[in-house]
Amino acid sequence: MKSYSTKFKEVVVEIISVLLVLLFVYSALSKVLEFQNFQAQLGQSPLLSAYTGFISYAVLIVEFTIALLLAFSKTRFIGLLSSFLLMVMFTAYIIVILNYSSFVPCSCGGILEKLGWKHHLIFNVVFTILAATACLICTRNKSKTIFGLISITIVAPTIIVALYINSENTMHRENPFIRRFIQGSSTKIAEVDLKSNSLYFAGGDNSTIYMGDNKAPLHITAFDTILKVKHQYKIQLERENFPFSAVQVRVTPPYFYLMDGTVPVIYKGNIVNWKAQLIMHSNNYYFSKAEIIAPDKIAFRAQELKSSNNVLGIFTFSYSLQVQYAPNLLQKQIDGFFDTDGMIHYDSRLQKLVYIYYYRNQFIVADKNGNLEYRGNTIDTTSKAKLKVTFIKETGQRKIASRPSTVNQLTAVSGNLLFINSKLIGRFESKKMWKQAAIVDVYDIERNIYLFSIYIYDVNGAKVQSMLISGNNLFAIIGHHVHKYRLGKDFFNIPKAMIYNTKQYK
Repeated sequence: MKSYSTKFKEVVVEIISVLLVLLFVYSALSKVLEFQNFQAQLGQSPLLSAYTGFISYAVLIVEFTIALLLAFSKTRFIGLLSSFLLMVMFTAYIIVILNYSSFVPCSCGGILEKLGWKHHLIFNVVFTILAATACLICTRNKSKTIFGLISITIVAPTIIVALYINSENTMHRENPFIRRFIQGSSTKIAEVDLKSNSLYFAGGDNSTIYMGDNKAPLHITAFDTILKVKHQYKIQLERENFPFSAVQVRVTPPYFYLMDGTVPVIYKGNIVNWKAQLIMHSNNYYFSKAEIIAPDKIAFRAQELKSSNNVLGIFTFSYSLQVQYAPNLLQKQIDGFFDTDGMIHYDSRLQKLVYIYYYRNQFIVADKNGNLEYRGNTIDTTSKAKLKVTFIKETGQRKIASRPSTVNQLTAVSGNLLFINSKLIGRFESKKMWKQAAIVDVYDIERNIYLFSIYIYDVNGAKVQSMLISGNNLFAIIGHHVHKYRLGKDFFNIPKAMIYNTKQYK
């Protein structure tokens, strides 16, 4: 007849086994029911990003298998040892996340989704102790079991650390198009109704943002950076009798510039009186895009006369107009015109010229004189533009024959940070989120690395159509509203561990 002590121990083992079975079955079922979400959360993990596909299935198989082992008395001891191993690995994972990871991702579903990471840790430690206790009760050879538990306690964290190191190296080397989102990295704090959907950001400084109007090119709307005080200005041109068709205004206080590359003309004025003087009018230098480098220097994009390919260049207005081309910056893939289309920016703090292609995963960083520094890549995998271009012999024109696949939609540059509104969904990302928000990927152009991504939510079905960075704020025009987002400390205190090199060439 069994003693009371023996029966008590058996009851304790039964209770612990049942608790572990409930934990693993519930955890596995919750992952199965929201499998896409589970994969998306694993994809955000700095330890497991590179192995998301394999681990998402392996964890389910392991949890169900351990539950089965615990359910039968003959295999219960193996199940308890396996439970201890898995719980030690889960615990080590959380310790690494909280203390050594470059950022803390979202939780992993099920029970864990209801708990914070620190509560998570306590929960795991409790179940680890329960599993170890049951192992010691079940065994007759206590010294051998203790040695086994100690060995597992050493080996399991080692495996987690190895996964962490190798995952970071794999992410760095293979660029598997997995985005990372940091909670609280951006928070909307203000918005204002513009009463128009034709406005765009023309520029600004730390106290004021300026917006141009596509429908009223001479009108400027200005807000303070808390979106409370509004001013309206009208630009006065020295000469107005030009066939304007593509006017753009750029404001870099204390100066502003009004440009139309189809004429082509460039005006310059002071925001004190908004009077613009003509500084360039030449039929020889048509351009399609322009960006201010300095008060007397403007970067532009034009078409070469012979090939009609896009080319970047720089206007200088020191004493007389000087034009310098940088023919090797833009690289032809298909036709040299549509495939090199993109956006141009200049940041005065870094003194870097940045050109981002629309239809491929590449951007160019050059100095203020147009000399190439490097070619970087965005994290998606579209290395060649997906375009079908048709040449019309009768007119000599070329047109896009089918809808192109846009990679990079909108961009903004501030200091060392490059913000790109991507149009491509990454691996393990929620399709539901893509229907209600725009994704903005953030890069460090000084270190040439991808940092992380943020969401900018749609407004009444309208997506972001223009972005401006001012200090630690991101302003976004969405429909006929402008929204202000405060950027978290993660933007300005990036850990060195978050290095995903995008550089391809130097």
